[in-house]
Amino acid sequence: MGALVVFSIDVARCAAFYEKVIGLHVQSEVAGDIRLVGNGEEVLVHSVPKGIAKKIEINVPPSPRENSALKPVFEVASLDAALALVRESGGVVTDRTFSLDGLTRHDVLDPDGNIIQLRSRVS
Repeated sequence: MGALVVFSIDVARCAAFYEKVIGLHVQSEVAGDIRLVGNGEEVLVHSVPKGIAKKIEINVPPSPRENSALKPVFEVASLDAALALVRESGGVVTDRTFSLDGLTRHDVLDPDGNIIQLRSRVS
């Protein structure tokens, strides 16, 4: 994938999620946005403009934002460990899991409800 921009209502919370679950680290913070890097990945957590943000409601736990045409996929060393970190970091572990091409894949929600997929080698 290379790089991903995630728009968020709560940049710090969302960045902490990607930092813990995907194993990234903060490279820079500029104007309220946080750039995370590591493992050949780059995620920029970008604040939603205030005019748009006031029209968006984020539930706790988050509801899935299923109207997106994209679902980013991230490789993790241990799927079980990553799923535990999803729960600890304000995300939601869905029931959608399957194996394909030697990888076990599991859909999760980040704290803003964005659907992402975590994958790990089948042992």
